[in-house]
Amino acid sequence: MFVEQVKLIGVVEWDKEKERTRCNQTAEEYSDLLDEIKNHINQGYYYFCFINASIEVNVIISQENPNHYTIFILPIDNSLKEEFAEELEEVINSSFDGIVIADAEGIILYQNPAYERITGLSTEFCIGKSLQELVDIGVIDISASLKAIKEKRSVTISQKIETGRNVLVTAVPITNKQGEITKIVNNVRDLTQLSKLEVEIHELEIENKKISEELQQLKQNKDPKYSIIAHSSQMKEVLDRALRIAQIDSGVLIQGPSGVGKEKILDLIHRYSIRKDGPLIKINCGAIPESLLESELFGYESGSFTGAVKSGKAGLFEVADKGTIFLDEIGEMPLQLQVKLLRILQEREVVRIGGKKPIQVDVRVVAATNKNLLEMIENGTFREDLYYRLNIVPIEIPPLEQRKDDIIPLIYHFIHGLNVKYGLNKSFSREVLDRFVNYNWPGNVRELQNIVERVVLMSRSSVVTIEDLHKELNMSNIPLVSDTKEVSNVQTSLKEQVESFEEELIRDVIKNYPSIRKAAVALKIDQSTLVRKLQKYNIEGTEKAK
Repeated sequence: MFVEQVKLIGVVEWDKEKERTRCNQTAEEYSDLLDEIKNHINQGYYYFCFINASIEVNVIISQENPNHYTIFILPIDNSLKEEFAEELEEVINSSFDGIVIADAEGIILYQNPAYERITGLSTEFCIGKSLQELVDIGVIDISASLKAIKEKRSVTISQKIETGRNVLVTAVPITNKQGEITKIVNNVRDLTQLSKLEVEIHELEIENKKISEELQQLKQNKDPKYSIIAHSSQMKEVLDRALRIAQIDSGVLIQGPSGVGKEKILDLIHRYSIRKDGPLIKINCGAIPESLLESELFGYESGSFTGAVKSGKAGLFEVADKGTIFLDEIGEMPLQLQVKLLRILQEREVVRIGGKKPIQVDVRVVAATNKNLLEMIENGTFREDLYYRLNIVPIEIPPLEQRKDDIIPLIYHFIHGLNVKYGLNKSFSREVLDRFVNYNWPGNVRELQNIVERVVLMSRSSVVTIEDLHKELNMSNIPLVSDTKEVSNVQTSLKEQVESFEEELIRDVIKNYPSIRKAAVALKIDQSTLVRKLQKYNIEGTEKAK
């Protein structure tokens, strides 16, 4: 800030870094001396006289900006000096920072009120005291003035006061015309408050880091509770059931057609169970050859069979100890392995292949299947006692066609993920959404996701149209909902038109289901009724009935 003009005193502000000089009207009378004044300052002189010009120069360096100088040019006149001294004392006393002036011997001559406020040391106590004495008796731990006198230069230190305060002190020597130190001016700032601010800043930084980590975690949230789209009442009931039984450490059997998201329900159960910190081992019983499934599940001892690891190997049930093991496609498990699985569920122990000593295991078993296990029990391909041991708490996930309310939310969920992943801005037209809702989705959510991804990535426009949809699905021969049926021959009777529509519908459905039973379920009619209609319309497919 430019110093306010004082009558008869020349005042100059010099920003050394920017080479900018500002001066009042009195100082302009000495403009021919400004360059010489600057040279003296650059040589380290802050108090000097020009005899010929009858002036003396005092320089004050800014504590906040060492490159900024305030230069006072005073005519050599005692009365003026007294007037300036009074004004200067008023300025010093109003300073927010503490200011202490000592002589060349380190005796305190003056301190302003701010110093007492900052340090707690009164003026009466300090004036006339030797700084060395204050150090010796422990009032202060170190003196900046004494260090500045010894080193003949400006010094900045951190100082501890016996009152418990910490201060930052900058001591600046004042020299006479001969370069001898006559005074030491100390600027004092409260480090105690600064330390508190530093602690607060540090705490804010920690809190900010924590919030940033939480935000990042939310962005990458893998919590299955938030990744399952459930707008239909059926899926809301499934989620509610899964969350409730997650807290109960018992067996769970998840049933539903392929592609409905059984594994996501498993993840949800494990995440909110008492075993959430334990391992989650997933096994697809239908994907592992029967000859390897037993050794993978139960492990083996050394030398049990050709090719076995010499040290033996722990089975996945041992690996899953204190955690959860997921047996997907449990209906594909051979009968002889079902016996060993039943033993584990009953006895909580496993015996490795080639071993005799049972090994205790503490696991929660969650099984899943898209088969009708009751029918398999009747056919003798699944053990009834194992079924009831697994089916302590059943969860039935309905197919997508029975929860139409989930289709559009799922579509938006998949589109959002694709837009983020590939930097796109795609959406579906209303007509396309209608087609998706009206399709029966034999492949359920998995089929929906695959088709959404395909048409989004292959469409050239930002809005996917019905033409884009037909183009992609025709390449894969997927009959994704034919156009609305129109009456082509008004001469035919209503009965004939209904039968024609029924025949076409049955032909479409029977192509997309592996059995007559499942096709009948999709059509919401009895299996025997569907068989009769297949015979009526001479539709091949009755050989698929089981």
